[in-house]
Amino acid sequence: MSHSITIRCDICGATCTSDATDTVSAARAAMVPLSWARTLRDGQVIDVCSACRVREKGPGTLDREAGCSCEGGELFDVLGHDRFGHRLANTLLRAGVDSVERLSSLSAQQLRDLEGIGAASARRALSCLRSEPGG
Repeated sequence: MSHSITIRCDICGATCTSDATDTVSAARAAMVPLSWARTLRDGQVIDVCSACRVREKGPGTLDREAGCSCEGGELFDVLGHDRFGHRLANTLLRAGVDSVERLSSLSAQQLRDLEGIGAASARRALSCLRSEPGG
């Protein structure tokens, strides 16, 4: 029997769905590479998407992996300052997708048609866009 588990960001309402897991804890673990996290706020543990993690940190203090020294830029900021986000942003830049506006104009299929972009990368990009204000 096939089913999916959807986790909702408790700050902005963005969602992330996992089809490859059977438990909520496994779904949350699968979202870690997408820069989602669990955090303590007002005494409660909440789910937080990658965009809200960046916004919560405030300008100039992006949530980056230890040792991240990239110059940033809007694609990196939206897709996340982790290994997966950097790899995805660099792949998109090589394919000529050099802005969030351009990325927003692409469908999931158009993303998958780009060299180096698979289903997981397309899902990550679209999920990050939905998590952006006005996205």
